[in-house]
Amino acid sequence: MVVVLWVLTMVTFFLTTIAPSDPAGLWVGPRPKPGQLEKARKQLGLDKPAHIRYVIYLKNLTKGDFGISIRTRQPVTEELKRYFAATIELVTVAIIISLIVGIPLGIYTAFRRESLADHSGRIFSFMGVAVPIFWLGMMFQITLSSGLKILPLQGQISSYVFLTSPVKSITGFYLIDSLVTGNWVAFKDIIIHMILPAITLSFASLAFIVRITRSSMIEVMTADYIRTAKAYGLGNKMIRYKYALKNGLIPVVTVTGLSYAYELGGSILVENIFDWPGMGRFLWLSLINNDYPGIMGVTIVFAVICCTINLMVDLVYALIDPKVRIAGT
Repeated sequence: MVVVLWVLTMVTFFLTTIAPSDPAGLWVGPRPKPGQLEKARKQLGLDKPAHIRYVIYLKNLTKGDFGISIRTRQPVTEELKRYFAATIELVTVAIIISLIVGIPLGIYTAFRRESLADHSGRIFSFMGVAVPIFWLGMMFQITLSSGLKILPLQGQISSYVFLTSPVKSITGFYLIDSLVTGNWVAFKDIIIHMILPAITLSFASLAFIVRITRSSMIEVMTADYIRTAKAYGLGNKMIRYKYALKNGLIPVVTVTGLSYAYELGGSILVENIFDWPGMGRFLWLSLINNDYPGIMGVTIVFAVICCTINLMVDLVYALIDPKVRIAGT
């Protein structure tokens, strides 16, 4: 994990040094006064060689200092603290939707091979991978928000609820804080605002989980111990849900970690489409404004989250798969 993060910081840092735009010029604006550019370069540390600046950046990084955002003129660390919870909340809800819907649907289609439900599930899986999430999000906005006016168009919480029933910050996560404090008006409003972006973000992962669950369950049902269970006269429900399901879901655990990382990347588009105040939107604004400290800050945080999720997946994998535990002992 440490090696991965070190390589990531090195690659992203040196890519910013060869970029054509000048951070000092972006800092002072289009019409700098005499001496402003030199002063800005010194303030931003651009007067030093690239390798010296990289060492300084690493030292500051160990202290939690990501530098100053060129776009907002605020510490990147403070900006990330402001947007971190919104992104994690959205991605976590999206992956929960993918698992709650995808696993039962995959199991259902696996036990009804070559049926109408199976063919429909496979078509849905292909569509989920093929349909761009930005197009899907805009279609949801056009039909369900602008057209039918069932769900809000964008935002995390409505302005009226934000002013009349403000969420008391405890953890920084709006859903958790409103639930803990019993602010049901805000909780309901946040859920309503989250439906469209969460479904949009979960669509591709949901289709992938359906496909993996189906193929895994079909493979498990042909295993020798399943045939032995059938020979002993055990019922289909017991065979499927007591013996086959546990082993069939092992690949899904790995896919869940990959899907979480995929949805983190997808949050960049989804947060912009639905004006969701998260790190993905902050990264997009940093990209179009050449805000290199902001870009590097979000990239590193995303990498840390992905590495942490993969570590958690490995631990869960060891708990549910006896072969992994035996190999590790």
